[in-house]
Amino acid sequence: MSKHAARRAAVQLVYENILGGEGGDDTLFGLIKYPKDDEDIAFVYELFDGVTKHSNELDNIISDYSPKRELSRIPVFVRATLRIALYEIMYHSDTSVSVAINEAVEIIKRYSEPSEAVFVNGLLGAYSKACSADGG
Repeated sequence: MSKHAARRAAVQLVYENILGGEGGDDTLFGLIKYPKDDEDIAFVYELFDGVTKHSNELDNIISDYSPKRELSRIPVFVRATLRIALYEIMYHSDTSVSVAINEAVEIIKRYSEPSEAVFVNGLLGAYSKACSADGG
């Protein structure tokens, strides 16, 4: 299984968590194409646990970089995808910023409206540029 599939699984766990579910093994192993490699499963849970731990921080960034759209007006799936990408950008040094952005955009293109892919790309691009300008 690929890192892309692991990210998709992590987004689904975060999505369920935002909606009040626990996002655990029942969800992961109930997915039609869940990662079957132990390393990928560990990556799914690393993303899920990190996003859960930093959800307030990640949502604040989403709010800061979405001045025209309140957090509550951003679809839950889009918010889950943004959280995963931002977490990877901020805390997962093995993932390049461009990969994190591209993966998020591809996930949104597959499961959401085309306009949401533009929104996700713009928000993550603006955040990464601001971080580059700040030296972080």
